[in-house]
Amino acid sequence: MLWIREVYLIAVNSFREAVRDKIPYVVLISAIALAAFTVLLGEWSVFDREFVVKTNTISLISISGFFIAIFAGVGQVQKEIQKRTIHTLLAKPVSRSAFLIGKYMGLLALIASHVILLSLTLFFVLWSIDATVTVPVVQACYLVFWELAIVLAFAVLFSTYSSVLISTLFSFGIYLIGHLGNQILKEVYFVYRMSEDGSFLKENGALIYDIAKGIHYIFPNLFKFNASSHAAHSIVLEQSYIFWQSVYAAGYSGVILCLAVALFRRKDFL
Repeated sequence: MLWIREVYLIAVNSFREAVRDKIPYVVLISAIALAAFTVLLGEWSVFDREFVVKTNTISLISISGFFIAIFAGVGQVQKEIQKRTIHTLLAKPVSRSAFLIGKYMGLLALIASHVILLSLTLFFVLWSIDATVTVPVVQACYLVFWELAIVLAFAVLFSTYSSVLISTLFSFGIYLIGHLGNQILKEVYFVYRMSEDGSFLKENGALIYDIAKGIHYIFPNLFKFNASSHAAHSIVLEQSYIFWQSVYAAGYSGVILCLAVALFRRKDFL
């Protein structure tokens, strides 16, 4: 019970500290402005206006949430280390695991608030253009939250042993690989199958494809959380899919946090 209380108090303080920072507000205001701009973009586009609004705004929720997860997730832990305030915290009866998980939970609450506010903005925009808020739209926004939960876990992990710049670059790389991994795997397989006999890729193609497939399964499959096209075409995802993606995100984030705690416990702050 004491450990849970420690996590709760650190989470609350982390959330309050993150709210006081300017980054979440700048990102939120920018995202809302861009979401409003998609209405005009829909007027100019050759595609259906509702289609443009849904796809662009859901993508904006993901991208803006990504920036908050990176800058807040990396910044908060590194700030405690660089300002040496972590010595005061750890000098108290606060375990390192409680500190790190509390930071994550507080920032996850910030991410949830961001997703909810921008989702409400999307609902308002759809209402303003006489479009209906459908179940697929809600599902897409829900999956964005779990996508950002994984990204935030990686940001916290990298911040435990790397500088702000390196942690940011690593987190950005995870985000790109997570979204492009499936496409990269398909391209590798396609090139392997289409390569001419005797070429290096043809001779070693099976090994290269196995390596690419292994990397694909090790890194998070963030593309599975992108349901903007389903929302745009009003295609309802099965409840089992939503459930198992939630389990996957929670489990993957938990594993990354356990690794972060293990590294954090070995870190010397002297």
